[in-house]
This record gives sequence, C-alpha cells and structure tokens, in this order.
Amino acid sequence: MNMKKSSSDCFSLMFSKKTYAILMLVISVVAFACSSALYVPTVNQETETTSLSELQAGRKLYVQKCGGCHTLYLPEKYTKAEWQHWINKMDTKVKMDTLEKEQILKYLSKGI
Repeated sequence: MNMKKSSSDCFSLMFSKKTYAILMLVISVVAFACSSALYVPTVNQETETTSLSELQAGRKLYVQKCGGCHTLYLPEKYTKAEWQHWINKMDTKVKMDTLEKEQILKYLSKGI
C-alpha cells in the first residue's frame, strides 16, 4: 500500500472549507477594523465649502477605492497637499473621476 500523498491531496488539505472560512473571517475582521478606525463625519464638521453628504461620500469612496488594495491610513497621517499627491498618483489605478477625487480629498482633509 502506497502511503505517499500527491501534491493535490496536500493542497486540498491546506485549503479545506473550514480553513477557507476562517481565512475569510479574518480578512473581514481586519477590513472592518481598518474602516472603523476612520472618523465618521458629523454635521459639526461641515464647512462653508464642504457638506456633510460630501464628507460621507468621501469616506465611503476612500474605503472602497483605496481599501480594496492596501491598508487605509488615518486622515491625520498626511497633510492636504500630501493626500492630493497620493490621490493623483492612484487615480488611474482605481479609475477615479474628478468628483470622486475631490470628495476623497475633502474627507481626508476634514473639509478644509
């Protein structure tokens, strides 16, 4: 009797349904933890040039467009000018239009 396992048997053991489910749960928890650390805009953060709905849309876009590829950074990590640089650098990778870029920048710069 041959006790040697084939590479396909090892692969299926490594990625069983249970392992896959646990991996997906861990990924979901990490994604939620990253987005929940971000500030949620409130009416107090509206400015003369930025509405609450723009800040909320910017947060949603930031999580969707930027969080899909890498860890999300807290808005205070960079200045408005630095955020502008990063948004311009990434816009073609995630296909952001001008309005989306403006909303994300408004969110990250807290409406300033």
